Amino acid sequence: MNFQRPFHILVFLACLLVATSATLLAPAASAQTSASLALTPPMGWNSWNKFGCNVSDKLIREMADAMVSSGMQAAGYQYVNIDDCWQVSRDASGTIVADPTRFPRE
Repeated sequence: MNFQRPFHILVFLACLLVATSATLLAPAASAQTSASLALTPPMGWNSWNKFGCNVSDKLIREMADAMVSSGMQAAGYQYVNIDDCWQVSRDASGTIVADPTRFPRE
C-alpha cells in the first residue's frame, strides 16, 4: 500500500493550519509592518511531482508556457523549478553540468 500521498496531504494540512494560526493569532501591531512583506509567498511550479526524472528542455519550456497561458503567471506564479535529473556530473571546478541530451545548449 502506498502511504506517500496521504502523508503529503497530512503535512500540507499541518503547514496550512500552522500558517493560518500564526496569521490569526498575530498581534495587530504586525499589520503595520506587513507593508514590507510580499503580498503572496514566492509561488512556482516544480517538475518532480508530475514528471520525476522524465524532464527535458522541451518539456520544461512547455510547462512554463502553460503557466502563462493558464493564468498562473497572472495569479503570481513566477518560478519554474527543475527539481532533479537535469544534471549528469560536475566539471573540474565542481560546477554541476547539465545533461547535454535532455538540456542541449542553444
